[in-house]
Amino acid sequence: MFTMKQKIITELRMKRQCLSEPADEKTYDRLFHYMSPVPTVYWCEPGSPPTLPLHADFDDYAYNSKRRSCREILKGRFGGGSIAYVMKEDLEVYACLYKKEIDRYSGTQTELMELLWHEGPMNIGLMKEFTGLRVKDITPVLHRLQQAFIVYEDQVDNEGDRSWYLFESEFPEINLSKYTRTEALRVLLPGFAYLCVFFGEEMVKSYYKLPVKLIKEVLQELVNNKVLKAVTLDEVRGYMLNEDYDLLQEMPLDNRIPSVILLQRNDFLVRACAEELKARFTSEWDTLYYIVIDGKFYGAVMGRFKFGPHVIEDIVLDLTKEELKTRKKEVIKAVYQIFDPESSPIKRINGIPV
Repeated sequence: MFTMKQKIITELRMKRQCLSEPADEKTYDRLFHYMSPVPTVYWCEPGSPPTLPLHADFDDYAYNSKRRSCREILKGRFGGGSIAYVMKEDLEVYACLYKKEIDRYSGTQTELMELLWHEGPMNIGLMKEFTGLRVKDITPVLHRLQQAFIVYEDQVDNEGDRSWYLFESEFPEINLSKYTRTEALRVLLPGFAYLCVFFGEEMVKSYYKLPVKLIKEVLQELVNNKVLKAVTLDEVRGYMLNEDYDLLQEMPLDNRIPSVILLQRNDFLVRACAEELKARFTSEWDTLYYIVIDGKFYGAVMGRFKFGPHVIEDIVLDLTKEELKTRKKEVIKAVYQIFDPESSPIKRINGIPV
């Protein structure tokens, strides 16, 4: 059972992440800023723009396609080398946080950098013609230079023939030494705290993919500076914004939490809880979506991703028999809001054939 504090925290979290009240365009820009770096959905066509399913009350695919085409949002390799997008005004701080320095350039790295310097932007096909290198030899070198923010991959549409530029030629205003990693994380963590309301070190590590030592250092600095407060709620240790701690003492319960929703694997909340979710919900099948009931993770849709109808092999739910009996119809309805019941029927629930 949820305590009153847990219910209020969950309700505020759902509201701020625009899951109980989907965002309009003005609110969406702030949400995108806080949720950055924003990847594409876990399973999508190559070249698709990033989207935030369930978080927007409009077509954010078209919206972000337009923003990407005029470089209002920019593609890069961030935590762990993953492709994601940030708003142009946020690129500097994220680049400082995630840049993976190169101590000594390889011959191929130097060759490609000099090629872009002398010949200007070009796609991988042209690089192959100029250098005689194979595509499979060029691509990983570009990706490594991209992680160091030395080159920039220009993704303005869904086409696969993209141009590569020297980063400094496209963004001369960006200072890659403006922030240390500690300073960059100190800038970004309050936004994470705002969306999560209450969180632990493991959630920060899961989302940002940074060393625990660095995370602990920044959390302690923010506590010392009265930005965050270290608290224990219902025997769980964590952090929240100072003003949220005061807010929760007086905030009434509004009961506006969506009952059952499905979150795709690259959703903000899923990424913040990724390690916990992987441990809780396991299967021989792929995880297609995670199931949120009353604002908490209680299950997963297991099956196979396909270009075409996905296959739903099992719905895994961490519910008692009585809870399952009460919520089963809601869960099935939520699943079929994402999947077509005729082409992707549910085969099993907790291993039992439907």
